Amino acid sequence: MESTRPDILQISVGHLAPGSTCSVSITYISEVPLEIGRARLTIPTTISPKYIPFTDGSKEAKRIASIQYDFKSPAKLSFKLKTTMKSRIEKVTSPSHDINTTGGKEVVIEGFYTAETTLESSTVDLDRDIVILVECEDPNKSIIFVEETDESKVMMISLVPKLEAITQPDLDIVFLIDCSGSMMGSSIQLAKEAINILLHSLPASVHFNIIRFGSSYKMLFPESRKYSDQTLREAKSAMSKLEADLGGTEILSPLRVLLEEKTKVPRRIFILTDGSVSNSSECIKVTRKNNKKNRVFTLGIGSGADRHLVKGLARSGLGTSVFTVEGEIMAPKIIKQLKNCLQPSFENAEINWGDEVGPGNSCQAPSTIPPIYDGSRIQVFRLFEKSISVPDLVKVSAEILASRSKDASFSEEIKVETTLMKDSLLHKMFGRKMIQELEENYEEKEEGEIKNLVTDLSLKYQIMSKFTSFIAVDTKENKGEKKMVKRHVANQVPQGFGIMMMCSVPAPMMRCASSRMPTSSNQSRSRSIRSFLPNMKQKKKSKKIESYSSEMDYCDADMDTAECMNMEVLADEESEESIVGAEVLEVDPEKLKMQNLLCLIALQTAEGSFSKDKHIFSVCELDEEKVEMVRGSLDEKVFYTSLVLLLLELRFLELKDCWEMVAEKGKLWRQNKSVPDTLNQDLLQILKN
Repeated sequence: MESTRPDILQISVGHLAPGSTCSVSITYISEVPLEIGRARLTIPTTISPKYIPFTDGSKEAKRIASIQYDFKSPAKLSFKLKTTMKSRIEKVTSPSHDINTTGGKEVVIEGFYTAETTLESSTVDLDRDIVILVECEDPNKSIIFVEETDESKVMMISLVPKLEAITQPDLDIVFLIDCSGSMMGSSIQLAKEAINILLHSLPASVHFNIIRFGSSYKMLFPESRKYSDQTLREAKSAMSKLEADLGGTEILSPLRVLLEEKTKVPRRIFILTDGSVSNSSECIKVTRKNNKKNRVFTLGIGSGADRHLVKGLARSGLGTSVFTVEGEIMAPKIIKQLKNCLQPSFENAEINWGDEVGPGNSCQAPSTIPPIYDGSRIQVFRLFEKSISVPDLVKVSAEILASRSKDASFSEEIKVETTLMKDSLLHKMFGRKMIQELEENYEEKEEGEIKNLVTDLSLKYQIMSKFTSFIAVDTKENKGEKKMVKRHVANQVPQGFGIMMMCSVPAPMMRCASSRMPTSSNQSRSRSIRSFLPNMKQKKKSKKIESYSSEMDYCDADMDTAECMNMEVLADEESEESIVGAEVLEVDPEKLKMQNLLCLIALQTAEGSFSKDKHIFSVCELDEEKVEMVRGSLDEKVFYTSLVLLLLELRFLELKDCWEMVAEKGKLWRQNKSVPDTLNQDLLQILKN
């Protein structure tokens, strides 16, 4: 087994006798990120085809080019998960697969809660990563674990800080959107939804720009412009036409331009991509080199998003990363990313591991703690000698460098768990973290030293690296009468991947072997339908689909008024793929509420106000005449801004993470306006009736 890249492993089984079988067992050790209060576990099952730039002649690129692909699954996957946590497990869900879960509510062994999860069907194809979301009783609790072996001890701190920070007003925010062929299908629809949410949640004080990239890149504006109603309209107009039509994935060029360009204010780069490129390491290196004034935040899109690129860019750009797949409600995590993007981060973090633990007798991974963001999990490891005592408390502190306020600091004391862990899990995680830091901070002049350190760590902790391989030898004699043949097991193309790949062509041709899947105009239209329909549940056949279309009419507004999610519900009576007369679908209440909220958000102007609009009445089931009677002669914007702000508080409280920034912008706009003292009471009466 060899590591082509940190996220791509290749296994070869040689001299296996005809008719015989073998079993290969691989153990993954991974840090589990926290997304909107839920632990997100990803089990990789497939690799998306990678675009290889002509300038990438590396060994890594050649090996990636040799990977073969097929639309059929090479095998059937069965899956069983045992989740063990210190907090009670409230719920285990999956946006990628149908699952069943038992347990999790009671302590089973040594103070841990345990739940078991299986697939609803016995087996599935290898066409998408398995994504498991675990909700526990106290997801933001910071914890320290200790593990002891015959030689050493490792302490691991898992920190999920709750921070209050003021939004940084003067920022240049650039959205870098992947419009390459690999994004065609569900991925580009997810990108459309994400960018609409982001555009309507920007504060009025920022400058922004949008860059689409593929084989080339195209800027919306020649340079970043002030966020205003005019620039917002231009951006929405451009995004309504967003397609995966720019060919290959040349992300390095626009990324380098954005990072190296001199700006008057700090720049924040928000990247939306599936990451299907071969030169991830080069992109990560360029980002790390230019992270003094820039920060990079990433959204990985699709069922086979490149975790090495998406997480690596955020890590090297001192930002945060999240992933989304079709079927997920992504608005909360998108807004969370934007909050991280807009707020100054807590830096210069330090950990006091106790009086006995120091530089001379211990080692920390990562050596430098990355910036701390509200609600984002950070895991730090400390390896020290077995003879050193474990402290009772560990203290973590950090500060906002640009602020002189006493409130702009963070400090937390965490009690050390007395239960010792076993099986060298933390030691291996420490080793992997060290290897990751060495590989990503690699410098040419230190090549030999880096290689020796990585090799030593890999061999000591038995974990994969770019410089080591695992080799297993069967000493038993296996004889067979049949002739031995060579077989390549092709990787299944991920679900929703939007290009066809000619897997049989020679490696050099794979640089340009991608082409669009043929679609007619009817197929293109039906794709718009399917991008929304999978989120619904079947109910009955008694009504036509048109009834559903009329119920959701508020999502078909003019772009200048409201753009919910660029959803289209279309039917072509003459098409073979017509959906007229299809089964009526029951809307998932949770998703419908989110769509209603997005429609309201889309009505806000760049300055933060709301005006009278039919969607306010339809979404919230209000009588227009009665509302207008209460308004009387009061200024329209003041009245409807106040109404929508109250609507958000009363009707969408559980989705506060999604509209918090919208409300903040609305309140700032209303501050200097004349608002009657009785207005709030009058509005409450409207909403109660």
